Amino acid sequence: MKVLLAVEQTRISVGAIRILTRLSLPVGSDLFLLHVHPIPQKIMGLAKERILKISQQIQEVQGEVHERARRFLGKVENTLRRQDVVFHSMVKHGFPGEEILKTIRTKGIDLVVLGTRSYSKAAGFFLGSVSQWVLQEAPCSVLIARNKPHKSLNDGGMKILLATDGSSDSRAAVDFVNGMGLPDSSHMVILHVIKKHMYETERALITGRENEKEFAKLAEEILEIQEQQGMKLLEQTSSVLSSPGLTMQKRLVYGNPATEILKTARMMKADLIVMGSQGSTGVKRMILGSVSNKVVRSAGSSVAVIRRKRKK
Repeated sequence: MKVLLAVEQTRISVGAIRILTRLSLPVGSDLFLLHVHPIPQKIMGLAKERILKISQQIQEVQGEVHERARRFLGKVENTLRRQDVVFHSMVKHGFPGEEILKTIRTKGIDLVVLGTRSYSKAAGFFLGSVSQWVLQEAPCSVLIARNKPHKSLNDGGMKILLATDGSSDSRAAVDFVNGMGLPDSSHMVILHVIKKHMYETERALITGRENEKEFAKLAEEILEIQEQQGMKLLEQTSSVLSSPGLTMQKRLVYGNPATEILKTARMMKADLIVMGSQGSTGVKRMILGSVSNKVVRSAGSSVAVIRRKRKK
């Protein structure tokens, strides 16, 4: 497994580093540590002007920044040091989102882990847009880590919410959880949401109909089928998950998927939400919105959005 941890020298990256100390990567995994030093537009403009003195100053500053970043990545590596994992450290200059996406493609990354934050006056733009950009455009799975850990991240097992809908990406999310080594005494809730429009089928079917009893019965049958399929999916999912000391709870609810995922995460005080990627890609997904996007934006915990690796 190839994992990319994109970090910066602020508290933003604390959550991303911490969660990787709790999850054990598969044996033989490659862990790429990336630090991108953003180049301000003003400095880039000066560099393009071929002013010798300014260019020399820029090179000196970049050299100092590069060395500090190297030392920082060395500390991160020591924190994450574990057996049977190969570390690769990289320091780059440029736009963080762009460099992260380039690295994902050139290194064939399976999972990228990064922190997120909100508006920064110093930078003059939404730095959270970097994580949003990566979430939208990365061809691999993305784990957005928040630096708001619950007690379980520091003491004992983790609380994990696995949302499943039976899609191919959702099955990949199950494989992701199964492939990770979870801390002892971890607790997992497996959630399946029957969409709200199915729950309201009865009202839609009987509107404007003379034989309301007949259509009400049909609506009940449809809901019963959906419920049976949901329970079957939960049983199948729990049957393939195994980890020492892991306790599991299955939960079937009716409603809006994003709303119910967030509600369950708050109720159980989840440390990590794991779900498949949903919706279209690129601009269309950004305009329409998706369950995964809504959960990432609103969750107080870390969120792993898993994408099934497409064959080339």
